[in-house]
Amino acid sequence: MLRKPSNTFAPIAFACMLLSLPARANELDELKSLVKQLQQRIEQLEARQKASVAPAATAEAPPAVTAGSLPGSFKIPGTDTSLQIYGSVRVDATYDSNSRNADTHDNDWASVVFAQPLSSPAFRTGNRKGQFFATAQASRLGIVSSTPTRLGNLEVKLEADFNAPNDYMGELGSNGTLFRLRQAYGKLGNWTVGQTWSNFIDFRSMPETVDFNPPGTVALLRQAQLRYARSTGAHTVSVALENPESLTGNPPAFLRSHDFLAPVYFVGDYDRTPDLTLNWTWNRDDAHLSLRAVTHEYRNDGGHKRGHAFGLGASANVGRGTLVANLQGGKGIGRYMFNSVVQGAVDLGLVPGSTATGIQLWNAMGWHVGYGAPWNASLRSNLIVSRTSFRENAAADNVVRAFWAGIGLDDFVPNRRIDQAFVNLIWAVDKNIEAGIEYAYGKRLTFGGEQGTQQRINGVVRYNLF
Repeated sequence: MLRKPSNTFAPIAFACMLLSLPARANELDELKSLVKQLQQRIEQLEARQKASVAPAATAEAPPAVTAGSLPGSFKIPGTDTSLQIYGSVRVDATYDSNSRNADTHDNDWASVVFAQPLSSPAFRTGNRKGQFFATAQASRLGIVSSTPTRLGNLEVKLEADFNAPNDYMGELGSNGTLFRLRQAYGKLGNWTVGQTWSNFIDFRSMPETVDFNPPGTVALLRQAQLRYARSTGAHTVSVALENPESLTGNPPAFLRSHDFLAPVYFVGDYDRTPDLTLNWTWNRDDAHLSLRAVTHEYRNDGGHKRGHAFGLGASANVGRGTLVANLQGGKGIGRYMFNSVVQGAVDLGLVPGSTATGIQLWNAMGWHVGYGAPWNASLRSNLIVSRTSFRENAAADNVVRAFWAGIGLDDFVPNRRIDQAFVNLIWAVDKNIEAGIEYAYGKRLTFGGEQGTQQRINGVVRYNLF
């Protein structure tokens, strides 16, 4: 194919032809000047032509996304903040061959053996056999950020799930559930300010259950607090001022009959001072030891008493698995042990017309032992046993029984002893997928000789986001 002559060839040829003709000296100078002008013009045209076909200038490339300082995090483009996103979709199912707590909307749907319906004919919920329940409301979403500051790295955490009480649009409607704040805090250096797990909790001594609730011998508190922690080698010492919550009545203390419009009675609990918690922990990869203490106040319009509790937790690698153990208790330990959350203190004047006065504290002690071990690379099991015991307090027992007299509900009749046991099998199905099945046994015994027995099968499927 013949190439089309360039547009610049004709002026050059014309100039050469003129230069080849005989001419006078002054005419020759004029011709040279003309050629020079033509050459400049040609260079301008060529430069313009090159500019017209050159690629357009590209926009500035956006900042690249890079790995952050936290595990599995990334740096937010244009900042020095690392962001980690985590969470899971969790589907739980329970089947109780015996009775179960009737209120799955406002109270906990997971194991709550301290409120297990009693089998006595005097109580109306103890003979409901065979009940099934399934939910996805324990699904969780959380974010953690880390930002370097002149004072050190600032860690901010925000975590929530959908496990909030919801009686309005629950299973009767669209099965909607409410978003529930779990954790919201900032941590800078040795200081933590915000809502997180209580400083009294020892997670390494807590056994693994399929049930959403562990055995009731542990604390399950997330609350606002100011915490200072200092680590030296394997040792960590932490002290915290935590949000108080006095409870000298029996929830719901304002309801005394089936009629929700009935007159109410309010004990008048209020709080004056924060709870004080102390924790010393020795950590090693294959073992740990934790000593803990708490002091907190019970206060209402009629008086006040101070409760206190101590805890000892430990774990150690034994054989192919891990052995965990925990012992905790005290006078008025109350909500710092799940099985005693409503059996910490009693106002003897709770029942109108009572001549007794003053606040009585329950003495309680709880322990558990658990062993978890793998069967192979994808299967593992846990065996757990626990017991919670309460010292007899006839005055407190009589007042609480009188409070519930005629109502026919036995959820909060005081307990003398609570036994629990779990055995489970957990399967790591594939990347980000786990499933588990568990048998959970529980029995509560009262000072009046009544008992309630839990026989439950728990199942769970969990899909982690990452």
